[in-house]
Amino acid sequence: MLVGLTVASAAFVAPLELLQRQRPMVARQPAMAPCIMAATPPAVVARRDALASVAALALLGIAPLPAMASGGATAGKYTTQPIAKRRYFGRVKQGVFEFLAMEAPVFKGDLKSEDISDFFADTIVTARKRTKTNCLSPGTSACDIQEKSTSRWEDMKLSCFLLGNAFRVDSGKPPEKVKQVKEAKVFFAEVDKLRKAADAGNKKAAAVSYAAAKEALEIFLNDVELPPTSFPDYKQTADVSVPSLCQGSFCI
Repeated sequence: MLVGLTVASAAFVAPLELLQRQRPMVARQPAMAPCIMAATPPAVVARRDALASVAALALLGIAPLPAMASGGATAGKYTTQPIAKRRYFGRVKQGVFEFLAMEAPVFKGDLKSEDISDFFADTIVTARKRTKTNCLSPGTSACDIQEKSTSRWEDMKLSCFLLGNAFRVDSGKPPEKVKQVKEAKVFFAEVDKLRKAADAGNKKAAAVSYAAAKEALEIFLNDVELPPTSFPDYKQTADVSVPSLCQGSFCI
């Protein structure tokens, strides 16, 4: 009986092995982790990390700082220009007001008019005479501050230069390359010619220089976002004080 079972088993196994040999072999793929099989796109990962950072700052009670211009194409857009406008708009407007006051006497040939002489005279006190407190050398001239003054013309030149330079689009560009500064310098040159002509009593040259200066001023005002000379802004004296901006106890 045992011999019979052995023979029967051999008869059954032989066809089965032959069938397995005839079946095509298929390579088994290694099992992959679900996180590898479903790869996350890089953009999703970056966004997820950014959101995680913001959430962490919020949990710590720290608000993300606003973006500030720090050079390149946006240099000055959110920082330098607003500060420059706040500091110099009033002084430039006052300069334009007094410059326009010279127009009538210049074209009338009245070059001795006070409107002309006052524009170039040192009538603006920039530092009053006083003695320094806590001076290291009391009783000496080192502790004394002498009175200093400037003219409306010199103050206007400085204000126009600083305001124009604030409109640079590249923080690495020198002032002489800034369009608004170059426009201001054209205006400066014509007013200097006007001053020399007035001192020399040359009525024709003074009128020509004034007209050229006014034309150059119009171009400059347009490019520093100030109204043209025909606007009522220049029909009266301007407020030359600098308003303070405060956030909490910090003011600029």
